[in-house]
Amino acid sequence: MGIFDIFKKRGLQQTETPLKKRLRDFKCRRICYVDTDFKELVARVAADPAAVLSLEPVNYYAVKNQYIMAHVYSSEDCSENYVKFQRFDYERKTDESSLLPLDRATLTKALAKVGIIIT
Repeated sequence: MGIFDIFKKRGLQQTETPLKKRLRDFKCRRICYVDTDFKELVARVAADPAAVLSLEPVNYYAVKNQYIMAHVYSSEDCSENYVKFQRFDYERKTDESSLLPLDRATLTKALAKVGIIIT
């Protein structure tokens, strides 16, 4: 045990899955949606990824006290896409989902709702 052992990151290698390692190379987009029942949303998206299209984006200028943030991870060519939802309540994260797969067509439509066009 050396003097500089306190600066080592412990346990990082054991908790990281191969998918999380690949996600580091993906592009991440954060989109805020109007708050809704979180558990129901995650269940609907897990059953049918097109349920993401039913979400309504938060107005950019609105005061956001309670909202759902979607972290959309996509590969360079958008062939592989994932989404992770987090619910925020007064800037404190209260709930989080696991990574859920998205197909390219659904991703294109969801991002077009917020003004991001993918070709």
